[in-house]
Amino acid sequence: MKAALILWLAAHVDTHRVDQRVAYLKQALQAVRETPPDLLERASEYARVLDRGACSSSAMRLKVECLMTAAQRYCRNKKAADARRCPIYMDVAVSNVLADRQLVSTDRRYELMRRYRDPRRELAREVQQVQGALAVDFRLRMGEVKADDDDRLAKNIDRYCVLTADTTSLAWQACASSLVWFIATRQQPVRNG
Repeated sequence: MKAALILWLAAHVDTHRVDQRVAYLKQALQAVRETPPDLLERASEYARVLDRGACSSSAMRLKVECLMTAAQRYCRNKKAADARRCPIYMDVAVSNVLADRQLVSTDRRYELMRRYRDPRRELAREVQQVQGALAVDFRLRMGEVKADDDDRLAKNIDRYCVLTADTTSLAWQACASSLVWFIATRQQPVRNG
């Protein structure tokens, strides 16, 4: 499986180049957009369950390796079109799970656990709000992009995440995966029947 976690983009020397990051972002936008919402939700929940359970570790490298291996297993028996997209949308889903801690502080997480009966649902809502705010800032700074112009959108996401890393306090991977997920899930094609 050739797809690698967005997190790995920063770890591999041969993927530091802008054109490679942009090409991957374009693939990620297409894969997330073309995948039915219920499959994306299942993939995201699978990654979250593993993050809390089997892949739970204080050592980030172990956690990432475990999540990558699990993502590969998850995608192994998918059919045709989903088999092509699965490794890519799983990369984005896993990167989002890993980014959650950057998006919502530990103090805020504890507050959500104390205040709500279903803190996971509230945490998901909070993450979505932060991703939405990030997407609004992205649009304000980078301008509107036509819905069918994935080349420009991918370039703008890459540029935005590089330029705003200091002001947002987000790693490129967290920024990119959050924007890809938020934007592409709202641009999904309408399916008949």
